Amino acid sequence: MASVSLFILIGSIVLGIWRRINVGVIAVGMSLVVAEIAGIPSKQIYGGFPTKLFVTLLGSMLFFSLLQKNKTLEVISDFTVQSIDKHLFLLPFVVYLLAFILSAVGPGAIPVLPIAIIIGVTLAKQLDISPVLMGGLATLGAVGGTLSPLALTGIIVQEMLTEQGIAGMEADLFIKGTIINLVSVISLYIFYKGYTLKALVQEKQRITFNKNQKISVVLLMFLVIMVIGFNFDVGLVGFFLAMVLLAVKGSDEKNGISQIPWSVIIMVCGVNVLMTLVQKLGGVKLLANFLANFMSEQSAAAIMALTGGIMSQFSSANGVVIPTLVPTATDIALMIPGVSVHELVFAITFAAVVTLSPLSTAGSLIMATYTQGEEKSPREINRLFTSLFVWTFVMLIGFALVCGLGYYNWISIW
Repeated sequence: MASVSLFILIGSIVLGIWRRINVGVIAVGMSLVVAEIAGIPSKQIYGGFPTKLFVTLLGSMLFFSLLQKNKTLEVISDFTVQSIDKHLFLLPFVVYLLAFILSAVGPGAIPVLPIAIIIGVTLAKQLDISPVLMGGLATLGAVGGTLSPLALTGIIVQEMLTEQGIAGMEADLFIKGTIINLVSVISLYIFYKGYTLKALVQEKQRITFNKNQKISVVLLMFLVIMVIGFNFDVGLVGFFLAMVLLAVKGSDEKNGISQIPWSVIIMVCGVNVLMTLVQKLGGVKLLANFLANFMSEQSAAAIMALTGGIMSQFSSANGVVIPTLVPTATDIALMIPGVSVHELVFAITFAAVVTLSPLSTAGSLIMATYTQGEEKSPREINRLFTSLFVWTFVMLIGFALVCGLGYYNWISIW
């Protein structure tokens, strides 16, 4: 049944792209088929609905839809572009560094991702450049920073290693992760020709904020402080701030709600419903076990990176992948002579957090922001969906290859 469920998942994605149908609609429909074949009660299908992701997407998208409607985001984008002056080609790196620093100083990627991605992709739409470039660099900045010893992922990994009697990986994880992360950043920048942005610079115009936009900026700053500074849930804070903005008549409710990218929310949540069944039936584990059968001293780190990376496409890095795989690193290192437990942990952790998959929070936010407030054709949405998947696996395969070549041992950290 594991292989059947995995086949149905892959088939649903392929069918959606081929026939230009929302993959989420297909996935929910096929969830019923999988449940009936496996003898799972239909009511358990509802258990796979990603409630937290749904609230995160809906709350943040509602608030930013209202900001888009009153043109606050447009004015902020204009101000950001103008502040860089004639060095607009540096804009993608500014977004990356902002996300990296905010994530590294403590909160980690989870609260930083929505803010960085929404700002980055909004700029991409205004400048008519690839949302994969700006959303990708925002994501890479946030997940790169979360490997810091002060941030969430870095703390989780170190606590787990300490319980196993292993210590001293903080600098290795952060610095070596940052170096390989920058390779992905530069690759995206070059592929999408970020260096050509200098040709888009226009003459300076005075930028002013009206009353509603000033209120919106204050609320946006409040969002950043509450989410990053006090670790509040970004979706719930988004709903609260949307309520405040509407109460002071700072934006239009009807038009704001109409601009929420419902098709993307249906796609992401629908696929997650089917994915929960696939996980429950052992589809993902089947794929991971298949890869593990090929482990050797030379390939162990690469295979663990692939396993962690593939699992993270459909589940939480901090909540599922890292807690599941990191504890196995010690046993694998003991079973296979010459394999370093530190190298395996690094491979698992970095591969788990670096993803642009449209099924992940980062990928879904990129898609949601790109389609927000604009009518996008199924072809455009599917093209972005496919691009995010392709780049995810290009980065994953590239990282697995360098792991197999012993990247972890190339650089010594004192």
